[in-house]
Amino acid sequence: MIQKSKKSILKIGGILLFLFLFYKLGNAFAPGSYPYAEHYEFNYSEQKVVEAIEIIKRENINLKVGKVWEDTNPTDHWNHIYFNFHNRMLLTWLRSDGENKTIFAFVSIQGENSKWKSINNDFGYFENRKIKKEFEKEIVEKIKKQLMKSSH
Repeated sequence: MIQKSKKSILKIGGILLFLFLFYKLGNAFAPGSYPYAEHYEFNYSEQKVVEAIEIIKRENINLKVGKVWEDTNPTDHWNHIYFNFHNRMLLTWLRSDGENKTIFAFVSIQGENSKWKSINNDFGYFENRKIKKEFEKEIVEKIKKQLMKSSH
């Protein structure tokens, strides 16, 4: 009886280990330029979202960064937008996903040593969750409110 339960535990442990390794292997081959970015959808055109972000940065000077950090490449697939976030640089992008739909993504944040760290990859579970919650409260919600205000 004890021998049988040990075999069962070993089988379950082996299956869990296999699944974990399979998951990690999948992450190693994550597709795209920003595979770990946290995505948010807005049912507005890209231009309207850009305008809302510009207004938010004007009204919240603490979010604004210097001219060096502005995206000036109009041919790029993404519209990169940088924010000052708790005295750390934060990289986001947005792009159109149809006529009236825009994807806004939180990509990475600079660590204390000024090295970029990817959200959903380089932080522990609780720290990652805390950063995303603060980002949503301080940036995403402001964008939503501004878009609502602009549409009326």
